[in-house]
Amino acid sequence: MSLAIGPKDGNHGCDLTEIELKLTSTGDDTRTWDLAPDITSDVLAGNPHADCHGNADVWHFYSQPIAERAIGPTIPPGSALARGQATADAQERKQLAAEVQQLLAGAAPADKEGPDARLYQQLTSLAGPLSAGALGDSMGADAPAASSAGDSAWGLDPERFGTRADGTAIDSQSLAVQAPSLVAIRLPAELASGAELVTTAELDPQSAAKGAVQLTIGTDKPGELEALRPGVTVLTGEGSPARQRFEKSFDDFRRWFPRALCYTQIVPTDEVVTLTLFHREDEPLARLMLNDEQRARLDRLWQELHFVSHDALTQVDAFAQLLEYASQDSDPGLFEPYREPIHDAADAFRQALIEAEPQQLDALVDFAEQAYRRPLADDEAAGLRELYTQLREEELSHDEAFRFTLARIFVAPAFLYRLEQAPAGAEPGPVSDWELASRLSYFLWSSQPDGQLRAAAAAGNLHAPDVLAAEARRMLADDRVRRLATEFACQWLHVYEFDTLDEKSESHFPQFVELRDDMYEECIRFFTDMFQRDASVLDVLEADHVFVNDALAAFYGIPEVSGPEWRRVEGASQYGRGGILGLAATLAKHSGASRTSPTLRGNWVCEVLLGEKLPPPPKDVPQIPEDETATEGLTVRQIVERHARDVRCAGCHKRVDPLGFSLEAFDSIGRRREQDLAGQPIDDHTELADGTKIEGAQGLRDYLLKTRREAMLRQFCRKLLGFALGRGVQLSDEPLLEEMQQQLARHDYKFSAAVEAIVRSPQFRNIRGRDAEQGLGVRKNTALGTVGAVGR
Repeated sequence: MSLAIGPKDGNHGCDLTEIELKLTSTGDDTRTWDLAPDITSDVLAGNPHADCHGNADVWHFYSQPIAERAIGPTIPPGSALARGQATADAQERKQLAAEVQQLLAGAAPADKEGPDARLYQQLTSLAGPLSAGALGDSMGADAPAASSAGDSAWGLDPERFGTRADGTAIDSQSLAVQAPSLVAIRLPAELASGAELVTTAELDPQSAAKGAVQLTIGTDKPGELEALRPGVTVLTGEGSPARQRFEKSFDDFRRWFPRALCYTQIVPTDEVVTLTLFHREDEPLARLMLNDEQRARLDRLWQELHFVSHDALTQVDAFAQLLEYASQDSDPGLFEPYREPIHDAADAFRQALIEAEPQQLDALVDFAEQAYRRPLADDEAAGLRELYTQLREEELSHDEAFRFTLARIFVAPAFLYRLEQAPAGAEPGPVSDWELASRLSYFLWSSQPDGQLRAAAAAGNLHAPDVLAAEARRMLADDRVRRLATEFACQWLHVYEFDTLDEKSESHFPQFVELRDDMYEECIRFFTDMFQRDASVLDVLEADHVFVNDALAAFYGIPEVSGPEWRRVEGASQYGRGGILGLAATLAKHSGASRTSPTLRGNWVCEVLLGEKLPPPPKDVPQIPEDETATEGLTVRQIVERHARDVRCAGCHKRVDPLGFSLEAFDSIGRRREQDLAGQPIDDHTELADGTKIEGAQGLRDYLLKTRREAMLRQFCRKLLGFALGRGVQLSDEPLLEEMQQQLARHDYKFSAAVEAIVRSPQFRNIRGRDAEQGLGVRKNTALGTVGAVGR
C-alpha cells in the first residue's frame, strides 16, 4: 500500500498535516499495524522501519516530492516511438523502429527539450521499463554472478558480497565493511539521472555490543572519516556499552548547555501567529555560573520583562487567531485544553496590574527624589500623590495618570535648575551635603549623583574635605568620567561636537565625512584615559600614544592595525602624532574648508593653550584665497606672510602666525603631508615672536613644555576651575589658581591634584550670602552639563 499526501494548493507554508494510518488484517489473528506507534521510536532512522510485531522492512517513507502529474511512464507525443505506434505503414514502422534503436544505442539527443530526448531519458532511467525489470531480476537469489571483477566498470564487484573480512559467511545480498571505509559505486549518469539510491545499514551482530558507526551517501568523495560528523545518525547496538556512552554524553551536554546552542531559533518569528513570545532557557547558566543574588536578579528581570511586555494578554489574542487558522484545515478541538490556562493567566496578570498600581506610585515619588537630587519635602510628596489621585478621579487610566504625574516632575524647577539655598546676610556659608553632591557630580560626570554619592550626602558627612576628595577620586576612575572629557576637554579645545563639522570641501577631502566621527572619538578617548589613569596634565602635550581604530590608523599611517576596535598605540611620535597637537580633530577644526590656516592654528595656541587675549582683526582686512590650488603659485604660508606686512595686522600676526607655521605639515583635515594641494613644498620651520626658532609640531611641543609651561598650566587650571564652579574665574579666585598649580607641581602634575584642590576649596564648598552683591545663584541642568553662574 502506498500513501502520498501532497501540500494543500501546492503551498508548503504550513506542513502540519496530521496522519492517522491503521491497518488491520482480516485473518484469524486480526493483527493491527499502526503507523504512529510503530515508527515513533526510530522516526529519524533510515528506511525501512520495522513494525511492532518484529517484522522488518514494513514501513518506508518517500524522500522525493509529490509530482504534479501522474506517476508512471508515458510515451512522449511526437517521439519516434509514438509515431511508430500511430502509423499503419509497415515500411514507415520499420524506419521508425530503426530510429528508436539508434536512439537507444547512441548518445542522448542534443535537443534536451525535444520529444525524443524525453523518450530517451524515460527509457534509460533506472525506473524506466528497460532497466526496472533487469535490476529487479539481478537482485534475485538465483541471479548468476559475474565471471570476474573486471567484467564491468559499473556497480560493485559481486565477489565482495556474502562474506566478512575474516572469511565467515553472511547473507549473500549483504556487503560487510570495516569502519572507517569508503565504498564507491560507479553508475552511468544517464541511467542514474532522476533516480534515488537507497541502502540499508546495520551493525554486524558480532560487533554490535561495542561498535558505533555513521553512514552517509553522497555524490562527492567525503573528507576525514575518523571523526564524528554532525547531523548524521549514529548506529549503535540496543543497550550496548557504546550506546550507553553516547546517551551519557548527550545527557551531559543537555545538562551543561541549553537548547538554544543546538537550534538557531527557538521562538518562531516567521509565523503569522505564535503563542510563544519569550523562551527562557537559562537554567544551565543559573545552576553553573550564578550565585543566589545573581539568580534572584535574573528571575526579577524575567518577571519585569513579562510585566512590561504584557505577554499574558497578548497570548489571549494570539490564541483566538490560532483557532481561526486551525478551523480552516485542522480540528480546533485539539487546542481547547490550552484555552483555560491561557485565560486564567491573563486574569491573574490583570489582577497583578491592579495590585502594582500603588507600588508604582510609590516608586514615582521615590524617583522624584532622584530627579530633584535631594529628599522631598512633605508637601512635595503629597502634591504628587494628590495630582495622581485627581487624574484618576477624572477617569484617566493608571498609565495616563502616571505619565502626567511624571511630566510634572520633569517640568518642576527643582529638576530643571540646581537650586541652592543661600544663607541670610552677606557672608558666605556652606552648601548642604545634597547640594555639594550635585556640584561634584555635575563637575566630574555632567550628570546627577549616583547612589553612592547620594548615600554619602544622606549620611551628612560629604562636606568633610577628605570624604569629598575620596569621592572625587572614585568618580574619576569611573567610566562616566568620559563626560568630563566631552564636556570640559572638548569645549576647552574648541572641538566640541566636532562630529557635526560639515565645512570641509568634499571635492578636496572626500574621506573627511567618513573619518569625522573617529577623529572626535579619539579626542574623547584620549582625555577619558588621561583622567581615569590620573596621568600627568603635561600629557596633554607630551603623550606618546594615540587611540585609533583601523580607519584612523590608516589615515595616520600607523601600520598593523586591523579591525574597527579602538586600541591604544604607543610610539605615536614616529608618525608625527601624540598629544593634542597631533590630534586630527584639533588640526582640522582650526583650518579652512580647502586649505590650512596658520593664523587660526596660531591663534588657537595663543588663546586656548596659553590664555593670551588678542584683539579682533580690522573689519576691512583683505581675504586670503580659500583654495590652496588658487594661490598664484604661492604657498599658504607665503600668502599669510605677505598679508602680515599690513601695518594694521602685523602686531597680532607676528605673535600667532609663527606658531601656526609650525603645524603646516598637517593639511586641512589633519593629515601629514610634504606638499600642499598645489604641489608646493611645505616649510614648517619658523621663528617665534620672542626669537625662539622651532621646527615642526615637535618643536612647538618642546617650546610649550619648556619655555611656556607655567602659562599653559595656568590656562589649564583656569579652564578647569571655571568649569567646576560653573562661572567665570574672578580676581578673588587667584589664590586658588596658585594653589592648584602648586599642588600639580608637588604631585608630578597628576590630574587629580588639580581636582582635589578645587573640591577642597571654599569656592566649591560654600555659597555667597543672600544679601551679597551677586545675589542667589542658580544653575540650570542641560544635557551638556551645567550652564549659568552661581554666586558664591
